[in-house]
Amino acid sequence: MVCFTCNICGAPNEVDHFASEPATCACGSNVRLRGLIRLLSIELFGRSLPLPGFPKMKAIRGLGMSDKDCYNRLLAEKFDYTNTFYDREPRLDFTESHPELAGQYDFILSADVLEHIAPPVERAFEETRRMLKPHGFLGITVYCNPEDRLREHFPELHEFRIVPLGDSSVLINRRRDGTLEILDDLTFHGGSGATLEMREFGATALRAQLLAAGFRAVDFLTENVPESGILFDYDTSQPLIARNQDFTFDHCAGHQMVDAWQTAEAKARQEKERADVLAERIRLASGSRWVRLGRKLGIGPKFE
Repeated sequence: MVCFTCNICGAPNEVDHFASEPATCACGSNVRLRGLIRLLSIELFGRSLPLPGFPKMKAIRGLGMSDKDCYNRLLAEKFDYTNTFYDREPRLDFTESHPELAGQYDFILSADVLEHIAPPVERAFEETRRMLKPHGFLGITVYCNPEDRLREHFPELHEFRIVPLGDSSVLINRRRDGTLEILDDLTFHGGSGATLEMREFGATALRAQLLAAGFRAVDFLTENVPESGILFDYDTSQPLIARNQDFTFDHCAGHQMVDAWQTAEAKARQEKERADVLAERIRLASGSRWVRLGRKLGIGPKFE
């Protein structure tokens, strides 16, 4: 039995077994997502904070790729953050060029999406990097097979459609040379259509692809953090950060951080002053002749 406090919702939990994929908290978070939020916190603030404890900084701009509900709303409260989808509105296809979004984001999060993007997946890596600010970073969760090999299930994919056939679905593909093929050994993650698994990553190949796309550093979360419910099992699905440069606050974000600190300090000072006033009133009341008389008679309030 492992006891932990979820770093996404703040709830205490007890679990017997951890796995990367199934949820192990009532909020819907799993090991990968809690690991992703830990990496986000460290990258932004230099320490691991629970998501509810993130300072509110609307000068920081973030973008999500098919976020989970357990964290996207909180991120939208804390930052200038927008969640998008690959297959429905608000839709944003990371394999297409978006020059109007170039250099606009401090961070982009992609949770269990990249295995579903049609090949070549390198287009998504390159476009994501272009959308980030020079100090921006990409946070990823994705399954990486234990054999550490990249497996493209449909390397000849060009013009294709998934259609139902009997009790299952098949993929009909027209290759670039015009050849038609029908594939029926399909794996879907929680649905159909855009949830088709296009590939399995290997950690080594994934790192190489990100570096080839222009990211300067790729760091995987490999250590267990049991107090936050981050315990990796037999697979190698550690979340990762791909960055252009070390993250730094711009002037506007820095001012917001100072404002947040000053507000918190003022609130703490006010609470201390109220506590001091209450303590003094209790001290004076405890010395009252009527209170002393009440004590002798066994009645009245007792002050500690």
